[in-house]
Amino acid sequence: MQNTAGSTTVKHQYASWIELSRNHLLANLETIRARSGTPDVLAVIKANAYGHGLREIAQILEGRVKFFGVATLKEGLSLKEHFPKTSVFLFGHLLPHEIPVAVGSNITMSVSSFAQARAISDCAESLERKASVHLKIDTGMGRMGFRADEAVREIMKIRLLQGLLLDGIYMHFPTAEVEDLFRTKQIQKFQSLLEELDRNGIAFRFRHAQNSAASLTLKNPFLNIVRPGLALYGIHPDPSLRDTVKLAPVLELKSRITFIKRIESGETAGYGRTFTASSTTNLAILPLGYSHGYPWSAWKNAQVLHRGNRYPLAGKISMDYLTVNLGRQEAAEGDIVTLIGKDQDERISAEDVAQWAGSIPYEIVTQLNANLPRVVA
Repeated sequence: MQNTAGSTTVKHQYASWIELSRNHLLANLETIRARSGTPDVLAVIKANAYGHGLREIAQILEGRVKFFGVATLKEGLSLKEHFPKTSVFLFGHLLPHEIPVAVGSNITMSVSSFAQARAISDCAESLERKASVHLKIDTGMGRMGFRADEAVREIMKIRLLQGLLLDGIYMHFPTAEVEDLFRTKQIQKFQSLLEELDRNGIAFRFRHAQNSAASLTLKNPFLNIVRPGLALYGIHPDPSLRDTVKLAPVLELKSRITFIKRIESGETAGYGRTFTASSTTNLAILPLGYSHGYPWSAWKNAQVLHRGNRYPLAGKISMDYLTVNLGRQEAAEGDIVTLIGKDQDERISAEDVAQWAGSIPYEIVTQLNANLPRVVA
């Protein structure tokens, strides 16, 4: 089936799907390298690559980055199976029964305490191997990691563990997009720690702190690998960064009109009867709803694109469907409607949908159902 009602020719028969731009992803990768001044990248592809598709994104990035970063062992194991050439870094805290699997699969693990380090080391020794770890330092995030003022003492103990390879050390910014005194102090704490460890003969191959926002706004010679997430996918992690750097959206969300309904003035549509036609109105039914990850809370404000024009929704979003108010405009079953992406001169971004839903773009893309087909172009 070919359908050219949208902005591109489509050669598949999916009812609803996600399109991914390989060129945009690689362009964003190079933009981040240029902005940060750091060639080595830990590409954060956790949460199904921020909803874009773990394996699809990994396939594009394989051989182009140092690490894939994930949050769960399941994702890590999938990457090791399908993309063995690229190292995998696991941010998440492992349960005891998961440690042997991670060690046996050569997954690099994050360590936030001596007890955790010892458990991983003991497991590695029992398997007669070394486990690669990155030590996390809490310089102000207040979540995982060694307290910065206790880190030297703890790391001096950890370096005696025989089953570990201390390959990296890192920290996390809670407000990376804000170039203020707090961020500066975090960097100073981390840098001072690295200097003190170096004086004690402890050095790390990888030192990282720059998430998406920091990779676009911060250069530091003590840091030698960046770990972008949202920015890789062409979404600005904060509105304040839109004028700082141009990013290319990787994802488009599209659906085909599955049914056309004409209703008359005074008739209603949808759950709760929240939409009432003021005149004869054409409604387009899309086979996509909140079960697919489109946010229910956006229904009052959301718009979609059809043949280069914007249209509002008619009533509430259902589990499996949403209804578009075409007014007097005509459309045909099978026509393509764009919910996120570009159609002729109009574009709807993940940030737009987030604003309509009272949410954040992170949530919009990561909630997209993994069962939606991903098409790489």
